[in-house]
Amino acid sequence: MKHRQRVEHFRTDLLNWAEDNLRSFPWRDTTDPYEVLVAEILLQKTAAEKVAPIYIELLATYPSLNDLAEADRERLGDIIYSLGFQNQRSDALIKIGQELRDSGVPSEFQDLLELPYVGRYAANATLCFAYDEPQPIVDANVVRVYNRIFDKDFDYRDEDTWSFAAAVLPAEDARRFNLAILDFAAMVCHPKVPDCDKCFFTDSCHYYQANKTG
Repeated sequence: MKHRQRVEHFRTDLLNWAEDNLRSFPWRDTTDPYEVLVAEILLQKTAAEKVAPIYIELLATYPSLNDLAEADRERLGDIIYSLGFQNQRSDALIKIGQELRDSGVPSEFQDLLELPYVGRYAANATLCFAYDEPQPIVDANVVRVYNRIFDKDFDYRDEDTWSFAAAVLPAEDARRFNLAILDFAAMVCHPKVPDCDKCFFTDSCHYYQANKTG
C-alpha cells in the first residue's frame, strides 16, 4: 500500500473507530475557550482520569477568567495539589486570568503561545476544541501511534512531526480526529505492550507486521 493510501486508510478507519470508542470527559462537552484552556493546562503531564474531578471543582470555584484573576493562590493550589506542579500551575492560571480578564482567551496561535504554561500543543488544542480550527495536536502518545503505523522515527518536538500530523488531519473533522488519536493511543496503542488484538489497522500497521509471530 502506498503512503498516501495508507494515510487515507488510517484517517478513515480511525474516524470510524471513534464512532463507538471515544472517552467521555467534562472538557469535551464544552467549546468555551476559558474552560478548554483550563483543561489543557491541567492535562499537561497528567492522566485525564485524574484531571476530571479537579477540573470540575476548579471551574465551580472559578467559573470565569475574572474569578481566576482574583483567586487565592493557596486555595487554588489546594484544589489542584493532587495533579502535581501545583505551584507552577497556580501561578500560571492566576496570571492567565489577570492577563485575559478583559480581552478573553485569544483565538490566534502566537497570542496563545505568549501565555504562561501554554506551548504548541496547548495552543493548538485550544484553537481546535474551542475555536473549531483544524489544528493538529502532537505529543509523545500521538507520535507513538504514527511511528508504529507508518514506520517513522518522529519526535514530538520536531517540525517534521507537526507537518506530518497536519497533513494527516482531516480539516472537515479535525476535532473528532484529534480526540480519536488521543484515545486510540490511550486505549489500544499502549507505550510498552500495544493491544493489537483491539486495533483496526493491523493489516497495514508496520509495527504489527514486523512483530507478529506465527
